[in-house]
Amino acid sequence: MTRTTEGAAVRHGPGRLVIGNLEINPPLVLGPMAGHTNLPFRLLCHRGGAGLVVSEMISAKGLQYRNKKTQLLTKTCPQERPVALQLFGDTPEVLYNGVCELEAAGADMIDLNMGCCVPKVRSAGAGIELMADPERGIACAAALVDAASVPVTVKMRTGLAGGDMRYIDIAVKLAEVGVSAIALHARSAEQKMSEKADWSHIARLVEVVSIPVIGNGGAVSGGDAAVMIEQTGCAGVMYGRAALGKPWLFGQAAAALERCAVPPDPNAAEIMAIALCHAQMLALHYGERVAMHQMRGQMAHYTRGLPHALQLRRQMHSVHALHDLKQLVCEYVKAL
Repeated sequence: MTRTTEGAAVRHGPGRLVIGNLEINPPLVLGPMAGHTNLPFRLLCHRGGAGLVVSEMISAKGLQYRNKKTQLLTKTCPQERPVALQLFGDTPEVLYNGVCELEAAGADMIDLNMGCCVPKVRSAGAGIELMADPERGIACAAALVDAASVPVTVKMRTGLAGGDMRYIDIAVKLAEVGVSAIALHARSAEQKMSEKADWSHIARLVEVVSIPVIGNGGAVSGGDAAVMIEQTGCAGVMYGRAALGKPWLFGQAAAALERCAVPPDPNAAEIMAIALCHAQMLALHYGERVAMHQMRGQMAHYTRGLPHALQLRRQMHSVHALHDLKQLVCEYVKAL
């Protein structure tokens, strides 16, 4: 994290990501993913080379009602900074009231979710529904900017359906109310993850707004970040699902951006050591029972492409304690 000189003019050129008075270096962002981008995984990705990490989405109403599970999502630590905490909600008032708690938790930025298309979020009038009702969405962003002493960013999609170009007008107005950066997922809500991301939307947005644009969608390898920046002129690249089970992906992307040799993936034993570290961090954060339950899903990502992966995943269902996981991993590595 590099702080720019306060008040200095900053050019947001391709591959240079400056948000407020923070320069994100490298310009690589771990995107928000519900159930995944908790504190332990954010730390792993920061260590792996991410320049900025973003929390899973946090309910503004959950904060309002002092929900314990919601409050746990706000936990940060100095070692992961800079960190953005992502907020979702349906009204300017409820979002405004959530800012103070996120700043107290250590947020370097506050990100507004305007792109989630999960039915539960949409039915609450949040996420992509703020794009469906642009006037309300802009008012929500303006409320966050008014309340926050840290930069406010927005993550959104291109629109509700294929061919929907409303993101352009919305983004221009977001910049006008003081939003510091926009992450654009280059798919519509209707497309979800099923179609190829169209990076031409990212390039179009770069041309029409003066604030940094972070490209999202379709970046799956370390080399893809450099390609996206070259093709679109975006200031930074956000990795989402591709980083699951691969926190070292950011280091590979950083090397590609520097035109250096891209490090190979770790070998199976090294990957298992990272997975075990992830499990230990989850156990410290949530307790062993919850951590082992989460690791069943995480191991599916860590073992992609590894020998005897299916057998290891099946054995994970009988793991309920950290000791059992350590034993299972040791036996797996010995058998390689």
